[in-house]
Amino acid sequence: MISRVLLVRHGPSSHVHDGRWMYHHRVREFEDAYDAASILHDSTPPDDLRRAAARADLLCSSDLPRAIASVERVAPGRAVAISPLLREIRLEPPRWIPVRLPIAVWDYFSHAQWSYRLRTRCDHEFVRRADDAIDWLEHNSPHASTVLVLTHAGFRRILAGRLIARGWRHAREKQSYAHWSTWELQHN
Repeated sequence: MISRVLLVRHGPSSHVHDGRWMYHHRVREFEDAYDAASILHDSTPPDDLRRAAARADLLCSSDLPRAIASVERVAPGRAVAISPLLREIRLEPPRWIPVRLPIAVWDYFSHAQWSYRLRTRCDHEFVRRADDAIDWLEHNSPHASTVLVLTHAGFRRILAGRLIARGWRHAREKQSYAHWSTWELQHN
C-alpha cells in the first residue's frame, strides 16, 4: 500500500514564447506549442530529488514531452509508468475579456478559478481525472510504499487536493510551484 507520494513538477520547458500578448482564443495555441516542447537542454534536477527518485519504489509520469524528459533526468535508466491521466490541465480563459493579455495573466485567472473550485469542491472533468489518476496509481503500485509522480503545476494542485480528500496530508507546510519542486504527501 502506498504510504508516501512525491508529486514533482517537471523541469523548465524549452518552449520559447515571444512574449506577445494574446486574446483568449489564442491561449489554446500557446498551450499546444508548450505541450509539444521538452525541457531545457541544460536543466538538471536537484540532487535531493535524484536521491528521492532512487529510493522511490515506483516512478510515474505524464505523457507530455516535458514530463517524460524530466523523469529521464531525475532517474536515468529507470522504468517509468507513463499515463495521460497525469497530464496538465488546460487553461480556461474567460471569454468575456475582449483584450489581449500576457499568458501569465491568463494563467492567473485559471489559478483563481481553481482556487475557488477546490475550496468549494466543485465537480469538474479535471477533478474526475485526478481521481482516476489516483486509482491508476494505486492499481499500478500494489507493493510500492513510495511513489514519485512527475506531473505539472496545475494538475499537481488538483491531484494533491484529491489525495487530501482521501485522507492524505502534506508532509510540509510550504509548497513551491517552481520547476523541479516536490510536494510530499503521506497517508494518514
